[in-house]
Order: sequence, then C-alpha cells, then structure tokens
Amino acid sequence: MKKIYLLTSIMLLFFSCSKDSDTGSGCGYHNGKPLSLGPQGGCYYTNENGNKIYVARSECKCD
Repeated sequence: MKKIYLLTSIMLLFFSCSKDSDTGSGCGYHNGKPLSLGPQGGCYYTNENGNKIYVARSECKCD
C-alpha cells in the first residue's frame, strides 16, 4: 500500500511540473519576472494585477 501511495505522489508531482505556455515557460526574465510566449508568438510577463505586459520578442529565449 505504501508503494502505491509513493508512486501516486511521484506521478502527481511530475504532472504538476509540466510546461504551460501561460505560466512562464522558461523564456527568460524581464525585470525579475518570468517571460512567457503567447499563442501568436508575443513575449510577455504577468504584472501584479494579472495583466499581460508584452516586451520585445528579442527578449524571449524560447525554443
């Protein structure tokens, strides 16, 4: 039973750490904020109010 619990916990941790393009996908940083790549190729970060602030595409280091 302990093995099943441990395996389930590891699986949940693995899937919760998957990439999401809306929440910082490793595109670099702008003023300490993680950059994301939008669905149409724009590069942005989310400010304190939850608004997307777009920056120059050259600042993004996405694959």
